[in-house]
Amino acid sequence: SAAVAVIGLSGCDGEGSSYEHTYYLQTYDDHYDEYVGVPDVYYECGSYVGYTGSHGGFRMNDGDVCTFYDLDDRVSYEYHILYLGANSNGIVGLAGVDYSCDSGYRGTTDRDGAFAFDPEYIYPNYPGDRCNFYF
Repeated sequence: SAAVAVIGLSGCDGEGSSYEHTYYLQTYDDHYDEYVGVPDVYYECGSYVGYTGSHGGFRMNDGDVCTFYDLDDRVSYEYHILYLGANSNGIVGLAGVDYSCDSGYRGTTDRDGAFAFDPEYIYPNYPGDRCNFYF
């Protein structure tokens, strides 16, 4: 399996200012033993609104709440697990990020940045789970 490091989520200038980050929504492909970005997932992170990029990239600032929509069975190789990564190849996971999903899944991302969601959850206006992350 892939080696994973853990990073902290804090600013660097010591003045408490907010920094823009690019992180990645990913799935794990155990056949190739690699993390793969999940593109085209609609998200909202503070003032950033859009779709994850071709490698699953999304932008946010420290302190943002990020919401990912329509998390269904098409976004993950591992039925109900996705990952938050600090880099596009998944070697650095985002550990310790609290999250809650409409389906009832909630918790904190593990050392790999993994979180659980319900791909069969159906909300009245959209298919798939909706999960909030508290950065």
